[in-house]
Amino acid sequence: MQVKSEWSKGIYEKSLSSRCWWFTAYDDGWAYPGVSADDELRQIVGMEEGLGPLPEWAQQMAGVTIRFVPPCGHYLFPRGYLQVVAAIGAEDSHAQLHSYCFAVESGRKRDFQDYCLCLDGCLAGADPQAIARELVALGHRRVNWPAVCADLWQVLGGHTEMKDLLVERTLHQQRWWIKSCAWPGEPAELGRDRYLGDYLETGWAGTGEGNPELAAATFRQDMSPRVQRVEDRLAEICPDWHWFRDVIEWSWPCAPKAFRYLEKLLWCIGKERPVISLPSFPLANPEEVPGFLRCEDTWPDPDLAAAWWESFLCALRAWWRERPEKGELADDVNRRLGERTRIKRWLVRLLVRRLELAATEGGKLGLLVHAPPNARRGTGRLYLPR
Repeated sequence: MQVKSEWSKGIYEKSLSSRCWWFTAYDDGWAYPGVSADDELRQIVGMEEGLGPLPEWAQQMAGVTIRFVPPCGHYLFPRGYLQVVAAIGAEDSHAQLHSYCFAVESGRKRDFQDYCLCLDGCLAGADPQAIARELVALGHRRVNWPAVCADLWQVLGGHTEMKDLLVERTLHQQRWWIKSCAWPGEPAELGRDRYLGDYLETGWAGTGEGNPELAAATFRQDMSPRVQRVEDRLAEICPDWHWFRDVIEWSWPCAPKAFRYLEKLLWCIGKERPVISLPSFPLANPEEVPGFLRCEDTWPDPDLAAAWWESFLCALRAWWRERPEKGELADDVNRRLGERTRIKRWLVRLLVRRLELAATEGGKLGLLVHAPPNARRGTGRLYLPR
C-alpha cells in the first residue's frame, strides 16, 4: 500500500519543485487552489524530498532551466524542448538553449525585413509591383510577392494620417525587434544603421527569463524622438490608440504565429479600429482575416505539432517511470537523457508537469499543440534536429 507523504504549504514552499511555474497559474504559489489539490505535484515534491541535498546543477536545472522553459512554443518548435531534455541528460545547467524566449536567428529576421520593405514601400507611396519586383529578386522567402504586395496595399487602403502613423509605429517596432532580438553567438549586425532608441548595455528581457546567453544590449524606444512624436499624435487622433499600442508592442518575433499576428494587426490598421480577437485582446464579434501575407509556411503545422507533443510527453513519462517505450521519438529522448539516475528521474517528472501546465493554462503553447479546429492552419515543418 502506498503511503502518502505529508502535504502542506510549508513543505511545498521549501521545495525546489515549487519554483518552476513561471507563466502558469501555479506561479501564484500555495494561494492558488490547484496547487494543494495537485496529487502529481505532491508526489513530485515527495520524490525531491527523498533525494537529500541536491547538487548545484540540479538546483539550477529546476529553478532556472525548467522554470523558464518556453511557455508559448517557439517558431523553432520543438527544438527548444529537446534541448532542455539534452541538458538534463548531460547534467549541464549551463547548456546553450538557443530556441528560447526572445531568441531569433538571422533567417527569421530577414523574413521580417521582407515585410518591412513592403510596409516601407506602402508608407512611401510606392507602386506595389515595384516593391514586388525587388522582393522577387532579393527576397529571403520565395512567395508570390506580387500577390502579397497587391493585397497588402488593398488591405491598408488609401492613406490617412492615422493609418500612416500606425504603419510607421508598426514598422519601427518590427525593426526594433530585428535589431534587439538576440541569438546566442550571433553578432547583432542587422539594423545597425538604424537609430531605434537609446542604447543600453544591459537590460534585455530574456536575461531575466532564464537564458544568460541573451545578455545582449537593447534600445529604449521611448527615448526616440521619432517614436515620441508618432505616439503623441496618435494619442490625439486615434480613439483606440491604447489597444493599438499594446498589440504593436506585443508582436514578439519568436512566437510561432508572429507573421499571422502581424497580418491581423495590419487588417485592423486598414480598418482604423480593432476588429480582431486575440487571446490577450478578446473581441465578441471579430472579423475573419484572410491570409493576405501568404505567411502560413512560417509557423508549424498544428496537427503535426499536436501529434509530436503527445508522443514527446509519452516518451518522457515512460522514461522517468522506467518503462519501455518504442519509436523514433522515444529512442531520441532516451538517447538524450542517457543513464537513469534518481535526480534525473525527478527532473524529468517535474518537466512533464511543467509542460502539461504550459500547454493548458494561459493558452499560448496550447494554441499550437492543441489548436482549435477552426484556427487558421500553418503549414511549416517541425524544426527537429537532423
